[in-house]
Amino acid sequence: MTDEQIEGLVARIIQRLKPPVLTFVTAADGYRAAIRQRLAGCGYPLRIALEEGLADADAWQAVGEIIPSSAWQDSLPAAPWRAVLLPFLDYPLAADLLNGTLHSPVARCAHDALLAGIPVLALRYHCDPHSELNQLRGAQADSAYAGHLQATLARLEACGVFLGTMNELLAKLAAPAAPAAVASEPRRYLTVTDVVNNPALAATPRAQLTDAAIDFLKNRKI
Repeated sequence: MTDEQIEGLVARIIQRLKPPVLTFVTAADGYRAAIRQRLAGCGYPLRIALEEGLADADAWQAVGEIIPSSAWQDSLPAAPWRAVLLPFLDYPLAADLLNGTLHSPVARCAHDALLAGIPVLALRYHCDPHSELNQLRGAQADSAYAGHLQATLARLEACGVFLGTMNELLAKLAAPAAPAAVASEPRRYLTVTDVVNNPALAATPRAQLTDAAIDFLKNRKI
């Protein structure tokens, strides 16, 4: 093999070792070509879930692997996802996710990802009244309703959705993944022998008893 072939093979292997990013492409208008171009060069393998009827659907085939709609319409596809990406999060979708109404398949998948502890990253251009895009559209950032939108987005962030610019989002993707949380005390069930030897153990706040130990305590009225 030539040096170029070896380098290409190494690059493909490294790419496969990176967990893919599940990217939902919805119909929100604005910055679509620029967002698509930046994501195409992000360095992570993208799996693209497209809403039906998008005018630029064909253009996304060059950005990543398109997932059939049947694979994600009902629930989040099973995979070791690096993150779930919402590059076109508009306010209706943000409110749908926050309120738990989950009418759309995209909201349901984001809901599943949050429950599973998978990072959910979203660009704030389309939903934030302070963004340049919405300012160009005439949004009055100091209006009472804009304040309501901002409060909604703050609550969404408190639920675990990262809202940022494209540069912030790509930096978040490049950051090392946080290690899984490890319980400070491993769960151990107390047996009848443990309770007989030291009855005080059953009264500790984190005590977990076997069925037999529970029955023993009931019979002894401890």
